Amino acid sequence: MIFPTLELEQTVQTDDKTRLSAEKSYVTPDEASITLIEIEPEAGNGFLDVTSDRYLDWQYSTDGDKSVTVRITTDGSPVTFSKTLPVLSAADDRLFSTDSELLPYEPNLLDWVREGRNSFLDVHRAAQDRILSWLDENRIWDNEGNRLTKEDITDLEEVNDWSKFMTLRLIFEGLSNAVDDIFNDKALRYMDMETKARNRAAFRLDRDNDGSTDETKTDLRSVGLYRR
Repeated sequence: MIFPTLELEQTVQTDDKTRLSAEKSYVTPDEASITLIEIEPEAGNGFLDVTSDRYLDWQYSTDGDKSVTVRITTDGSPVTFSKTLPVLSAADDRLFSTDSELLPYEPNLLDWVREGRNSFLDVHRAAQDRILSWLDENRIWDNEGNRLTKEDITDLEEVNDWSKFMTLRLIFEGLSNAVDDIFNDKALRYMDMETKARNRAAFRLDRDNDGSTDETKTDLRSVGLYRR
């Protein structure tokens, strides 16, 4: 049997490099060897031969859900497998920080971007999700008790420093492989800056979901914080 597989990012932004990987595709011992691996990055775009590398690095110029398909050929009929990759515009992604805001702190930061990418937007997105989760864990919700969304934070400048330093911490934690290496030292330094930025944060929110900013700001220094 032929088992085509696809490893995709959970979400990607337009014009951001991403890796569409079929590296873990395989066949059972009773099957003939793979002779051709092809990937179609978007329905109707056409298949590209990736037999040598088993992956395709790509970036999308338009947003929307993209149907990514891998096609595996042995000595018979090819087998295909598809997955959906959500692609967001920069406006819809609404990240709280960007790479250009990190470079004054770490001018050579982009040298450490992982293979298959050309930015750290994926880490900024992880930081965004952690910030929203932190607010949820500390019971900072909308007026109906629901978890806040990125759209509910109406002034991104107010979470920008928090996001920048968290993103830097996450990057260097990922690069660190020893407690006392330079990357670990950087991660600890940015963790301290992240905590200070979070403790200074005050948010303009849309807690009643009417599309406009509430008159009263939410100040993390004055609310009661809870741990679950």
